[in-house]
Amino acid sequence: MAQYADIPGIAMQVSRGVVVASIQVDLDDDVLARFRQDLLDRIHETGCRGVILDVSGLETLDSEELAALRRIIVMTGLMGAESVLVGLQPGVVSALIEAGADVDGLRAAINLDAAFELLEPEPEPEPGTEDEDETEAEVEADGYMEDDLFLDIESASETEG
Repeated sequence: MAQYADIPGIAMQVSRGVVVASIQVDLDDDVLARFRQDLLDRIHETGCRGVILDVSGLETLDSEELAALRRIIVMTGLMGAESVLVGLQPGVVSALIEAGADVDGLRAAINLDAAFELLEPEPEPEPGTEDEDETEAEVEADGYMEDDLFLDIESASETEG
């Protein structure tokens, strides 16, 4: 950590199994290197499943800085943590698109609540849920299943031919 003593850090906290990194400083190569190391260490220590990169404090973000953040996002993905960018200013988005920055595959959210929703795991369907009950009720009401309908069509065409 001594090598980063003079380099500003990026505030990070863990909430709901997600590392929230609030980027409030200008990004340069040294800041990005320290952030990358700190973030990867935090994911390793906590086993977090997600990362929210809050860039609402950035008034500018050029395509090189975005490319560096994308590399960090790839690294967090290799460690099993999904990443979401949040708080992109309209002017920053416009400038990145105009500059032809690679934004394909980036996950972004308008605010922290939306970012947490994107990172929440999908609930596993439980056996005997409403969907199965509805299907069984439809079968009982109609007297046959969809597969039976195909059998009826095949039987009708065999008798006609």
